[in-house]
Amino acid sequence: MKILIAYALKEEMFPLNIEGAEIVKVITGMGKTQAAASLAFAIAEHRPDVVLNIGTVGTYRHSVGDILVCHRFIDRDMQRLPLDGICKEIDMTDSSFAYDLPSVVDGAESTAPMTVNTGDNFVFSPEEDLGCDAVDMESFSMAWTCRKAGVPFLAVKYVTDKLGQNSVAAWAEKLENARTDMQAFFEKYL
Repeated sequence: MKILIAYALKEEMFPLNIEGAEIVKVITGMGKTQAAASLAFAIAEHRPDVVLNIGTVGTYRHSVGDILVCHRFIDRDMQRLPLDGICKEIDMTDSSFAYDLPSVVDGAESTAPMTVNTGDNFVFSPEEDLGCDAVDMESFSMAWTCRKAGVPFLAVKYVTDKLGQNSVAAWAEKLENARTDMQAFFEKYL
C-alpha cells in the first residue's frame, strides 16, 4: 500500500513509518489553494492508495492536546454563500481508508465523528458556531481533491489552540508537543 502523507507545513512533520506501507510525504503549503494544487500534483505523480493529512487545528469544543480523526469537512468560505449547487461539505466516512483510528479526546479513545471547518482566514472568536470540532486552513480542499481523484482520505489533527484563548505564538509553542504526541499516536494505533 502506498500512503501519501500531506502536511501543510514542514514544522508539522515527524518521522512516521507504517509497517507494510510505502510512505510518500508532501508539504502542501497553507491555505485551500496551495493545499489543493500541491496535493493534486502529488496524487498525479505518486498514485497513492490513500491520502493521510496530518496537521494542527484550533478548537472551541475540545482540549489542547486532543487528537481528532476527521472524516467530515466544511468549507467555511463557501458555507456563508446562500447559493445552491456549491460544494460546501464533504463526508469521507464512506471512503475506505484501511485503518480504523480512534480520536483521543481528554485522554480517552472516541469513535465519535469529527468535523473540520476549513477556510482561508484565521478564526479567533469562539462565539461563532461553525458547526465543527476544529478549524484549519487546508482539510476541506484536500478532501475535495481526493474525492475528485477517487482516492480515500483521512485527516488526523492535533489540537494546538483554543479559539479566543490562544495566539499564533501559542500554536508555535505547541508544535513540539504536536509532533511528539502524534508520533506516539501513530505508533500505538498503526
